[in-house]
Amino acid sequence: MKNDDLRAERDDLDDVNDFIPRTPAKRGNNLVLQVAAGVFLGGLALWLVQLGATALYAKLMLGTLTFGG
Repeated sequence: MKNDDLRAERDDLDDVNDFIPRTPAKRGNNLVLQVAAGVFLGGLALWLVQLGATALYAKLMLGTLTFGG
């Protein structure tokens, strides 16, 4: 127990051809386009909700909105 070697052994990379570096993943502009589309559509949705709320508020203030008959 006292003389146990608990260190990990290194792989032997004596030959240069043994080491093959990973090619970096090619990232496109897909994420950028998704974020831009989300911001645009979110802004458009907020604008439409605000437009509807303003129209409803105007109808209530003018008294032209009738409930029932």
